[in-house]
Amino acid sequence: MKTTLTDFRDDLPSAPETIGRSPMLASVWDLDGTLLSTDTFVESLGVILLRRPWLLPRIALWLLKGRGYCKGRVAAIAGMPPSAWPVRPEAAALLEKVRQEGRPIVLATAAHRTIATAIADHVGCFDAVLASDERVNLKGAAKLSAIEAFVATNGLDGFSYAGDSAADLKVWRNATEVIVVEPTPAFESRVRQLGKPTTVLGSRRSILKSAWKACRPHQWAKNLLLFVPLFLAHKSDADTLLSALLGFMSFSFCASGVYVLNDIGDIPADRGHPKKRLRPFASGKLSIGIGLQMAACLLLAGMGIAAVWLPPAFLGLIVLYVAANFLYSGLGKQLPILDVMMLACMYALRLEAGAVAAGVPLSSWMLTFSLFFFTSLAFSKRYTELRRLQADDRLKASGRGYMFDDVTLVEHLGTASGYVSVLVLALYMNSPEMRAIYGDSRSLWLICPLVLYWVTRLWLLAKRGHLDDDPVVFAIRDRPSLAIAAICGILVLVSSWLQGAAA
Repeated sequence: MKTTLTDFRDDLPSAPETIGRSPMLASVWDLDGTLLSTDTFVESLGVILLRRPWLLPRIALWLLKGRGYCKGRVAAIAGMPPSAWPVRPEAAALLEKVRQEGRPIVLATAAHRTIATAIADHVGCFDAVLASDERVNLKGAAKLSAIEAFVATNGLDGFSYAGDSAADLKVWRNATEVIVVEPTPAFESRVRQLGKPTTVLGSRRSILKSAWKACRPHQWAKNLLLFVPLFLAHKSDADTLLSALLGFMSFSFCASGVYVLNDIGDIPADRGHPKKRLRPFASGKLSIGIGLQMAACLLLAGMGIAAVWLPPAFLGLIVLYVAANFLYSGLGKQLPILDVMMLACMYALRLEAGAVAAGVPLSSWMLTFSLFFFTSLAFSKRYTELRRLQADDRLKASGRGYMFDDVTLVEHLGTASGYVSVLVLALYMNSPEMRAIYGDSRSLWLICPLVLYWVTRLWLLAKRGHLDDDPVVFAIRDRPSLAIAAICGILVLVSSWLQGAAA
């Protein structure tokens, strides 16, 4: 093994002075999945392809030149700071114990040396780094040779090795001690059959629980908007309800697939956020590979439901929704104002999809009202994010195109959009279209002050910092909001009944 793969530190403990008293073992650690709860190459590659998919042909050419070369180029493009990678707390605790014992600590990884060295320097306890470069991919037999060369060069008696996968078995067979990270029961049994002193670090996490969280089922509440056209059209037959329910399921599956892909692409930004850093992919609880499989299955399921059981126009709207989400995530959310308009349109798209699924018309009044109403909600979402920035942070919000000073403008635009939506609603109350359905019922006018109160209260709570990131999810959990929605629904039903009785 070439010595260029080894990066020695000046403070490496002197093994020959202690070898006469007790055996001196090097503590060797793998990086991906062991010291870190993620894979640096897979994560970097995933983030690059989701945010800059046009680089795929270039990455394929790099791979033809060798995995080591490809890893180096991907690491250079990703540009992830060492502080962004999630270090396992239990690994950090064990490393501190090893450091107190005075044993040399080595990072041996198939990751590229630029990433490995930066992380080792950040963690601050490693005496040497063995990693891949443009010529050698340090994995399996190559990694074992590099470790044994290090042990022999420094006069050590052997080494303990911490790893997490079947690829590490070749190294463990020649190790003096074994440390296995979060193994399954079957894999732990396989490791113990090596007959080496074995330490298990961490316990296997529930993938299903993390996968369910990554789907963000609480966000499915926004898809209840698909039932609004059905309600306003006063249709409650079984076939229409079933179509609306299938539309809800289709939208929910596709939305979850998009959320998973967005979370993978947003990993670097999420790790700098106080709450989003706990998301399954940002925290390392779910791997990028599992996430990509989840996204594919969810998107196929959602589009499959639309293709088989719903009108072709609904499938077209689903495809448009997914494409709009990718456009928003890749570029739109970095463009101020345009990002809000895109969010508002995606809310309104749910209403149109609900109308198509239920086979009912959606009036131009409803579309106009929803445009301004959802624009106000989208501005409130962005306002809440800006409010959570530190007052002295003059930089742009992560992944956004706003500055902290924009918070006042966003507030004014959001409240204005909300009040315009109430104006549109008031104009509709005096329109021929409304009289054709509900007659001259004055009770519907009560909806205007109720919506005006709700919009005003929404922005009051946002101003006080009591609003969640997503106002639609907040509304569905907020008791006053639910009460207002129930009253509005009752007013619509009563007015419709009165008109029917009069006819």
